[in-house]
Amino acid sequence: MSQRSFYWCRACRQPLYATSSTALDADRDWEVDHQQPGACGNDHLMPLEGTAPTPEDLPDAPRVLRLFGS
Repeated sequence: MSQRSFYWCRACRQPLYATSSTALDADRDWEVDHQQPGACGNDHLMPLEGTAPTPEDLPDAPRVLRLFGS
């Protein structure tokens, strides 16, 4: 059974998308950004990018991501 998570922006409370590609070891190269453009207090942190096992492990993730799902 696969897990599915949904990400929302902590500042503007709008949905985010998360895409990734394979990186070294168990990590992935991530890009997380707003699904729709608009004014947001987190614009200076977006897109949230980096290499990590999950988007929640990226730098600034606690400032940007609200996580819903299992």
